[in-house]
Amino acid sequence: MSERIDYNSRIHNLIAPVYEARHAEIFNESEQARIRAQLRFALESIDDAPAHPRVLDFGAGTGNLTRHLLELGARVVASDVSSGCLKELKAMAGGSGHLELSLLNGRDLSQFADGSFDMVAVYSVLHHVPDYLGVIEEFVRVLKPGGVVYLDHEVCPDFWGSSPDYQAYQAELGDRLVAERQGLGRYLLGILRRRNRWRYLAAALYLRWRTFDDDEGDIHTHPDDHIEWDRIRMLLEPRCEVLRELDYLVCRERSVPAGVWEKWHARCADMRLLIARKR
Repeated sequence: MSERIDYNSRIHNLIAPVYEARHAEIFNESEQARIRAQLRFALESIDDAPAHPRVLDFGAGTGNLTRHLLELGARVVASDVSSGCLKELKAMAGGSGHLELSLLNGRDLSQFADGSFDMVAVYSVLHHVPDYLGVIEEFVRVLKPGGVVYLDHEVCPDFWGSSPDYQAYQAELGDRLVAERQGLGRYLLGILRRRNRWRYLAAALYLRWRTFDDDEGDIHTHPDDHIEWDRIRMLLEPRCEVLRELDYLVCRERSVPAGVWEKWHARCADMRLLIARKR
């Protein structure tokens, strides 16, 4: 387990400056709008929430959820195993008085007391965690009664079923992504213009010679080892009420409008969102 955690930390320290450029399936207008709407619902679902609910962004990365949560009025503890990701996050939002940073050990949440958060938010992280079921038990432990757990952007069962519609979507999407990747250099230059160029040079060179399919520390992403949503529900349901469980097709296009996603998103799905409230 420790080797997996160490690798995740090292690889994300390296790619943190260009994480956004590597993940069009996250950093596009359609997906960002969906995230914001679902986070708003989750925050509004907290029982007896304070004016500024305290939220643990678990596996915060470079701040995708943190930015939305801060804008929605939350106090955020952004946590990750990668100090490099937290450095990027601090550069993005460090001026906020509602932000704390916490380096995770990758095994548990022992640095946090029972019932110390109004919400725990997790996005595209569980498949990196060796004992992801154990850490879900930790989420429930650190939540206050009435607090909400937000689990998002992990593949749903339909992803493994390979329905004819999803296969057709993937085939059409493939052609579109080839065109988008040809424009990656311009996208990366845009990031460099917005930030300190020299800090990002090594990561930009790394991105130039490594492919988009390189291992980023994923673990549970295979047909015989993947996120098991039925087991997650079994863990949550004795202590939590499931408020929302949705399967959706994540948008993987940066173009506006996202033509392929617009055509297929009502016909197939590859990701799941689950929001539950602790009793």
